[in-house]
Amino acid sequence: MNNRVFIFVLLIAGSAGRLPCLYSQTGEAAASSTGSQATTSQPPAFNLPKPSGPFGIGRAGYEWIDVSRPDAYSSDPHAHRALMVYLWYPTARGAAGKAAAYLPGARQMDADPDVQHQMKEEYGALWPLMVSGEIKSHAIEDAAISKTPQRFPVVLLSHGLGGTGLEYASLIEELVSHGYVVAAIEHTYTASAVVFPDGKVVPAHHDVEPAGLTPAQRWQRMMDSSGLLIRQGAEDVLFVMNKLTELNEAGAQGFPLRGRLDLNRIAAVGHSAGGGFATGACQLNARIHACVSLDGEMPPVMAFPEFADGKGFQQPVLLLEIDHTGERMPFSADQYLDFRKKVEAQLNLCPKGSYDVLLKSPGLVHGSFSDYMLRAANGDPVKTEEALHNLQLTQSFTLAFLDKYLKGEKAPLLDEPSQSPEAVVKPYGR
Repeated sequence: MNNRVFIFVLLIAGSAGRLPCLYSQTGEAAASSTGSQATTSQPPAFNLPKPSGPFGIGRAGYEWIDVSRPDAYSSDPHAHRALMVYLWYPTARGAAGKAAAYLPGARQMDADPDVQHQMKEEYGALWPLMVSGEIKSHAIEDAAISKTPQRFPVVLLSHGLGGTGLEYASLIEELVSHGYVVAAIEHTYTASAVVFPDGKVVPAHHDVEPAGLTPAQRWQRMMDSSGLLIRQGAEDVLFVMNKLTELNEAGAQGFPLRGRLDLNRIAAVGHSAGGGFATGACQLNARIHACVSLDGEMPPVMAFPEFADGKGFQQPVLLLEIDHTGERMPFSADQYLDFRKKVEAQLNLCPKGSYDVLLKSPGLVHGSFSDYMLRAANGDPVKTEEALHNLQLTQSFTLAFLDKYLKGEKAPLLDEPSQSPEAVVKPYGR
């Protein structure tokens, strides 16, 4: 979202106590996208880049309920945790069918005054086009999965705090076009709003911070809240993996991807807070074969979550981060130095074949991993070109890592010396 901070721990505090925004997606003071788009006379413009791979794209949405976990925020004491999961999958190139809306459920969101206000602030002049369904993805609703190959590797994707998996459409479509099935998880209460098949809209949950807390109490509450949120997100990822395993079995009926998922080749990918969910899930379950955190560190504490019952990473990890040098930090230089030492220590504990990639492309910001900067460009040629370049940059490293570990392909982008000033690649592994 346009007012999402990249400092993850402070984001958690914001969800608990509504701290004022310190960083926007651009790394500067947050500004309303509504206001910025209203100052231009040109009509709003937003088009996703054409995916570069050989496959077309299909999409289907599912509501899945985890009966092993109660819904802590529901007014129904018997409710269990419910998730919307959008499965994006390869189809034959040029498959016929109806193009899927960029943001399904926008009409229902628009009917909720509180959610409508939030979405208007986020999408600005594009919001009416989201509601009408005029803005499309490249996906075809419920299209038939490609006949070949027999099985596809699976990517479990987690969005950031206050976001939605749907706003990573350009990344998702690029992965799918190269032969991956992507399960984009809408993390209920963490997402800006989730729309379920019955039309129910569930907005993000925000706790109210008790009055009179000391700084030490406030910090401890922040840490406790962040730990609970990361654990919940990681468990969402593992639940979706297990649900896909169940539906992929030969006996499961009515699931169009039945038998087509290669669950011996699974990766977890997450951006921002979702990076914590993905890396947390990887530590809790070695069935996940590769793990990607997209600018998902947690300054000023650590890069990856640590669980008392976790075994650490058993799979290679890619930390794809951007250079935040020079940005205003809400902590001291000594705290930041300690944080970088912790990041280095955690990376050194990762399995062989792990990488830290620092990106330094002009205009690259925390929101560049999603469609945010492309939307914010609003058709401006220079800004659009920059946003597309940075999307291609972030996606190329993500795809190279996944191809290496889920497809067994060579990854010169990661393993051969680069002369590019836009990326510093450092291998890790014990």
